[in-house]
Amino acid sequence: MKTSRITCLTLVLASLCLGQTALSGLYENVFSVQRLDEVSILDMNGVVLSVDAGLGELSFLHVDAEANLPFGAVQANLLDFVPDSLADLIPDSMRIAYDYRLKPGFKISNAYMALVKNRLSVRIGKQPLAWGTGYVWNPTEIIAPKLAYDPSYRRDGEASLKIVYSWRQAGGIEAIGLLRGTPDSTMFVGRLKENLFGVDIAAIGAHLWDTTIIPGTTQRRTLLGGQLAGEIVNVGFWAEAGYNLYEEDSLSYVEIAAGIDHTFTFRTHVMAEYLYYGRGFESADEYTFKAWIERAGALRKAMGRHLVYLGANQTIISFHSVGLSAIINPQDVSGMIIPSLNISLGDNIDASIFGFISFGSEGSEFGGAAINGGVLRLTGYF
Repeated sequence: MKTSRITCLTLVLASLCLGQTALSGLYENVFSVQRLDEVSILDMNGVVLSVDAGLGELSFLHVDAEANLPFGAVQANLLDFVPDSLADLIPDSMRIAYDYRLKPGFKISNAYMALVKNRLSVRIGKQPLAWGTGYVWNPTEIIAPKLAYDPSYRRDGEASLKIVYSWRQAGGIEAIGLLRGTPDSTMFVGRLKENLFGVDIAAIGAHLWDTTIIPGTTQRRTLLGGQLAGEIVNVGFWAEAGYNLYEEDSLSYVEIAAGIDHTFTFRTHVMAEYLYYGRGFESADEYTFKAWIERAGALRKAMGRHLVYLGANQTIISFHSVGLSAIINPQDVSGMIIPSLNISLGDNIDASIFGFISFGSEGSEFGGAAINGGVLRLTGYF
């Protein structure tokens, strides 16, 4: 990590000397109130400094350096996100094993160079990767999951080599190699994409080592999938599916996401997306302690096999909008309602407010460890 920071700094200083560098950034304050068994308040302060530098006629460098400083309820326990009937089975002497703490930190969230020549693009370094068509859920992505209440929020890049060769407008082939610190975390992804009759389609294959099924144990995993996206009569549609094949066949599963959206002339945007999650359980009676802990640690997308996202957003005036969305588990009749408000407080200041209202019976996916609260996010750009 220290070597990579020195390398990035050297490249930035070199480009500054050449007078080809643009600096920008943002300050972000995220104030959240959450009620589980008791009310907790967390205030996160973040600063991102971005550097864009030309390295010649055909290449460029991009770096995002990010510092975070948390205050308030910085210590929590994964058992807070497990139903009391299961959490109470853990002896007090063992509860500390499920503790985690947010600490001040500095990281290089992105740092990559790119070479572009005609139809060929090569990027190397820690770079943003996203290739799924799903809005909330992406069965073919093998990177960090999205925020369910704000899927478009930025995510850290991945250390990778990405080679893209394009033809015509939407066709092309991609090859991606990822490395997360050890040989056991090496991943390879290939994607072939094309546009047929106005519909974007793609076939995807990936080979990787996975630790999400059995934590602490690596499993060889092959992902085969595809995606499509298009529009018919002003109604957008998309679908994405992946089959995850493990050496132990009993671990293999299918994941499918599909959705539609439409924007009315009075600037109301509505959306619906469905997820079939093959790792999920058929009913709430089958939910296990291990699965709850996986869900709390973001190693599991859902407890049930079916989830539905519904959303509506109304633009009031430019850069001001109000929305209402919900994530629902139809199997156990539980869910979370998410009201939101996005406004511009000035030329370079935005504010976003999100609320969380959970419902469902005890032991259900969203009622078993209900989360209620809200988030206020202020972002200033410079």
